[in-house]
Amino acid sequence: MVFYLLAAACTEASSSDVLKAGAGGDTSGDSAADSEGDADSDADSDADADSDTDTDTGLPPDDGELRGVWVDRWTFSTAADVEEIIDNSAAAGFNAVYFQVRGNADAYYNSAYEPWASRLSGTLGQDPGWDPLQVAIDRAHGHGIQLHAYVNAFPFWAGSTPPTESTPRHALLEHPDWLVADTSGTPMALNASYVWMSPGNPEVRQRLADVSADIADHYDVDGIHLDLVRYPGSTYSYDAVSRAEWDGSDYADWQRARVVEAVAGVQDAVNVPVTAAVWGIYTDLWGWGSSQGYDEYYQDSYAFLEQGATDANMPMIYWEVRDNIGDYTDFTTLVQEFVANQHDRHIYAGLYADLDVSGELPMDLMLDCVESARASGAKGVVVFDYGLMQDGGWLAEFGAAAFPDPRDPPRMDWR
Repeated sequence: MVFYLLAAACTEASSSDVLKAGAGGDTSGDSAADSEGDADSDADSDADADSDTDTDTGLPPDDGELRGVWVDRWTFSTAADVEEIIDNSAAAGFNAVYFQVRGNADAYYNSAYEPWASRLSGTLGQDPGWDPLQVAIDRAHGHGIQLHAYVNAFPFWAGSTPPTESTPRHALLEHPDWLVADTSGTPMALNASYVWMSPGNPEVRQRLADVSADIADHYDVDGIHLDLVRYPGSTYSYDAVSRAEWDGSDYADWQRARVVEAVAGVQDAVNVPVTAAVWGIYTDLWGWGSSQGYDEYYQDSYAFLEQGATDANMPMIYWEVRDNIGDYTDFTTLVQEFVANQHDRHIYAGLYADLDVSGELPMDLMLDCVESARASGAKGVVVFDYGLMQDGGWLAEFGAAAFPDPRDPPRMDWR
C-alpha cells in the first residue's frame, strides 16, 4: 500500500509494487498513486472513556471489540500463503481479517464481471487454479474469525501499459469513458500508478454495486469493505458523463454526493455489513495544513454513517498519540472527532504498522494508539497491515500485548 501523503502514511508504490495500497494505506492525490484507506480527521470531542470501557481491563464491555487486520493483495501468491496469513492473524488475537480481492477492476476470486488478476497466474484473465477468497474464508471460519472482502472502489488500472485482452474483458478496454478527467476534460493518462474511474458516472457506481453483490451472493463473507472510495484529487473529475449528469449545484457538493451514492448502492446490493476505509482527517479543524478527505478528495465519510451507507468506518489515522490534544495530527484528537460523528454506527480506528518517531518502536507507538482508541470510545481497531507486522517480526508480540483476552467482534444490530 502506498505512501500516505503525509499527512498520511500509506502504501502502494514501485512498478510492481506501485499499487500496493489498501485499507489502511491510502495515499492519493492528483498523481493517483493510492493505497487503500485514508488518514485525516478531527478532534476535541467529549468521549467519556469510563462509560465505554470495563474498568477492570480497560477494554470495551462484552458486546465486542473489533480487532482487525488488513491483508493486501501483495502479501500472498499461493494458497499456502493465504492459509499462513490467516493462521498467524488468528494466533495473534485478531478476530476479523480484511482480505483484498479487487485491486484495479480485476479479481482475486471467481468474478462474473472482472478478469482474474494477472498477479496470480502471470496472465490477466487466466484462472490460477485456486481461489484466494475461498481459501481465506475457509481458513478464517475454521478459526472462528471473520473474513471481509476488501474491494478497491475506484482504481481502474495501474501502470503505463494498458490491460491485455481477457475474458471477461477488462473494463478499461470496454469503457474508456469511465476514466476521470481533469479540469480541461482530458482523461487521466496511464502512468506509473493508478488511473481512476469517475464516481460521477452512473455506470461506474453500478459496477461497484454489481461486483459487491457478486461477492456477497456467491461467497460466505462477513462483510464488504471498501477502500479508495473517493476521487483521486481536487482537480478531478470533469469527464463528459459527469458534466452531463451534473444538476447545476455546487460541483464539489455534487461530487461528494456521488461518492455517498456509490457507497449506498453497495449497501442496497448486499446483505452483509458494509465498511469503508476513509481519509484520516475529515476536515482540518486545527489549522495543521494537512490533507483532508472532505475538501481534497470529495469524500464525505460522516455522511456514509449518517445516511446508513456504511455500518462502520475505519479512519486511517496513521499517526501516533502526541503529547497534547490538538497537537499536529494527534491520534487521540482525530479518533475522538470521528467517534463524535459516528451517528450511532461504529468507528474502528485504523492504525499504521510502520510508525517511527525518534527511534521508538512501531509496536510501542501502536499500543498507545490502541489504548487511546479504547478510551475514546472506538469499537475497535484495524491495523495496516499484516505484511508490515509479520516482516517486522512482531505480529505475535503485538497481538499478545494488545489483545490479552479473546473477544468477539461487535454486533451490528441495525442490520
